[in-house]
This record gives sequence, structure tokens and C-alpha cells, in this order.
Amino acid sequence: MDIQTRFPASGAGLNEEISVKTAILAFCMTLAPSVLPAQQARVISLAEAYRLSLAKSETLAQDAEGIKELEAAERLIRSAFLPALTGLGTESSADRSQGKGQAGLNLNYELFSGMRDYISARASALKTEAARLGLARAKQALYLNVAQACINLSSVRQELAVRQGQLGVSTNRIKELQGRESVGRSRKSEVVAAQAQLAQDESALQNALGREKIAQLELGFLTGLEADLAPEPLPLPENYALGPYLRLAQTRFDVEAARMTLEAARLGADAERHLRWPSLNVGANYYFKRPAPYRNVDWDAGLTLSLPLFSGGAIGAAVDQAQARGAAAEYALALAARRAATEVNEAFSTLEHSLATLDSLKKALVLAEDNARMQSRDYTYSLVTNLDVLNAQNALLQTKLGLEQARAQACWAGVRLEVAGGGPEHGAEAK
Repeated sequence: MDIQTRFPASGAGLNEEISVKTAILAFCMTLAPSVLPAQQARVISLAEAYRLSLAKSETLAQDAEGIKELEAAERLIRSAFLPALTGLGTESSADRSQGKGQAGLNLNYELFSGMRDYISARASALKTEAARLGLARAKQALYLNVAQACINLSSVRQELAVRQGQLGVSTNRIKELQGRESVGRSRKSEVVAAQAQLAQDESALQNALGREKIAQLELGFLTGLEADLAPEPLPLPENYALGPYLRLAQTRFDVEAARMTLEAARLGADAERHLRWPSLNVGANYYFKRPAPYRNVDWDAGLTLSLPLFSGGAIGAAVDQAQARGAAAEYALALAARRAATEVNEAFSTLEHSLATLDSLKKALVLAEDNARMQSRDYTYSLVTNLDVLNAQNALLQTKLGLEQARAQACWAGVRLEVAGGGPEHGAEAK
């Protein structure tokens, strides 16, 4: 069906039909995003979203399994402190000879290994603890991702509310201009300009709806929830100071993990140097069955002293490798400490400027509302043009959107500062 058959042929009738259609469409789009999803969306707090994400994260589960592997390796090293008991049994025979089988128990224990076992055990414990701290920091990083997803979704939902309100404003403006046009007080071009503004508002609303869907998917991926979510707005940060966060950042989990990794690397180099030390081993055997001529000898024991005299340079190479690992770990610690301080400074600076921007936009919003109201009033007295009114409405819309963006940015900067300082736990201490 073409346009000529759908609408009346006269210009006035055509304009009236388009206006009615536009008003109905705007009304439906105003209701649909705000009323229906609000009834279906599940309200969720940041704490609940984080708890669900902890249980859902496969990455954290993999890290936890890695810690179990390190714990098993630590137990394996500590097993060297205990003696080893082994059961032995052999049997052999040959033509025209009696059996030469024997059976018994062997007890073996390393009395002294050049302190390598003690050093290795300490280094292994440090590596395990560093992995635990790394897992704790990974949980804080997950908290940061969940907070960002919640803030993004909450922000775009606020934007939808603002744009829906703008649709109502544009629709009312069209009705007002149509009434004025019918009595000859407004031109048809002014009605068309308002309709063009409404079409732009509808386009921006559709764009926001698309971004809201993506934000829903992101938060749903983290939490494992499939329903539409409505995150609770986060409070604006207050009573924050830079100094406490900088101090806490130097002891946050990843920095402490780097320190333990460095200490473990130094112990590893020390263990390699102890390869040059002698070792002492004791062994004993008890026999249930022995061939001649030791058939009546039930047991024997002995000590073994071992001193490495020449290894072809293997020990020196192992020491050099361990020392290189220690130097790399030292650089990693310095990098982690510098990165922590930089993250705190960046988040703090962003937070300060975001809050200042927010205060300015609050004042600008009051002025923009007054301006839009005055421009609309002056238009009724033909003191300003329709373009002035539309510009004032657009300025008000942009101010509202900027205010919501600044609020979201301030909340995001507050969470970043909290996590940069080693939070959420450390962030609570710094406030």
C-alpha cells in the first residue's frame, strides 16, 4: 500500500494523520521502556551481583585449582623430612642351581641434604601463599568488573528515563505548534521542525535501548542470571583522602604476592648454592629371606656421605638461573608497587574532577530548566523563534544526560579508588 492510498490527498489532512501517528508512537515508546521493563526487571545490589559472580567465575575456579596444585607440591617437598620405607622382593633361578630369591624391607632417610630441603620447603610455602594472594586480588578485580557492569547498566537505564521524558516534551511541543498553526500563529515549517526533533529523539532512544541490551548481557554473563536486571544506584563517594589509599596500595594483595615471589626466588637461588654442600644418607635393610651365603644375616645398615667435587658447571649454571629469576622478581615487585600507586592517583584525580563536574552540572541543570521554561513562554508572545525553543529543550536534554554521565563516572571512580587501594576491605578502612 502506497502513501497516496493510506493518507488523504490534502496537505492539511496528511499533516494531521502524520501528527496523530507520531503522537501515538511517541506515547507507546514512552510507556514501553519505562513501565513494562520496570515491572519485569529484577532489582539487584552490587553485593548480590558480586556474590553471584564469585560463584559463577570459571577463571577464579581455575586459579583455585592452581593453588591446590601448589599445596600438593609443598606437601611433596615436605615428605623429604620423613624416612622412606620400601618392601623388596626378588626371585631368580638358573639351570642346576638353587633359587636365589630374597625379600625384606628397606628403610632410607636423608640425615643431611645441605639444607636444601628446608630452603625448598620455605620457598614452596611462599609460592603457595603468593598464589592465594593472587587469587584474592583476582576476586577484587572481579568486583571491579561487576561494579562497572552494574554502573553501566544503571547509567543507561537512567539515560532511557531522560530520553523517554524528552519524547513527551517533543510530543507536547508538536501538539502546541499544531494548535497555533490552525489559528495562523505558527508556520507549518515550525511544526515540521518539531517533528524532525521528535524523530531524532526516537532514534537516540533506540540507540540507548540497544546499549541497555548489551549492558544487560554483560551483567548477566557475570552473574549467570538470565532475567532483566535493574542494579541499585551506588552512593556517591564521600570523606575520601589520598594518603590512606596510597599507603594501603603498597600492601594490597598483588603487591604482597610479588614480595613473596621475590623472597621465594631468593630462597631458590640459596638452595641452588647449597648443591655444593655435602649430603649424608642412612639406609637399613631387614630381610625375611636371603640366599646363601647371607641366609643367616637378617639385617644390615650403612651411612653414605656424598660431596660434589665437579659437576661440569651444572651447579654454577643453576645458581645463575636462580639469581636471574630473583632479579626478575625484584623488578616485578617494583612494577607492582608503582602500578598500585599510579592506579590510586589516577582514580583519585578522576573522582575529584567527576564530583566537581557533577556539582557544576547540577547548577547548570537549574539554569537550563529555567531557560527552557522562559523560552517556551516568550514564544507564546512571539519574542523568540521556534528554533530558540528547540535549542533550549536540547540544551536541557544534554545537561540532564551529562549529569547522569557525571554521576556514573564519579561512582565508577570511587569503586576504582577502592579497589586500587586494595579494597573492598582496604577501601572501607581508608574512609
